[in-house]
Amino acid sequence: MRGKRKNNEKREKTRDELIEEMFRPDPTLGYDRDGLGIHLLNCGAYRIAEIQFRRAIWLNPYEAQFKAHLAWCLYKEGHAGEAEKVLATALEQEPRSTEITSVAKKIREGN
Repeated sequence: MRGKRKNNEKREKTRDELIEEMFRPDPTLGYDRDGLGIHLLNCGAYRIAEIQFRRAIWLNPYEAQFKAHLAWCLYKEGHAGEAEKVLATALEQEPRSTEITSVAKKIREGN
């Protein structure tokens, strides 16, 4: 089975991933704001949730899922155009993320 990795083997990081990690302030930054934003989004407090997602992105712009959450929030607020733009940046960062592609599918289907 040449070319396939076993589950316990780690893949080597690309040059871009290494540079991103070097400049990332702290990988845990923004998760508290993102979690609060998700809670507020589920409660229907879209405007306040949007503020929390934007703060999470400001704290940690390298986390694409924060942008996906903001995109969903913007969509729920009725700002589909802006949601698409934010989602495009998230997809650029993490094109294979199932969470981000799921949000993209929901927005495109109008759910």
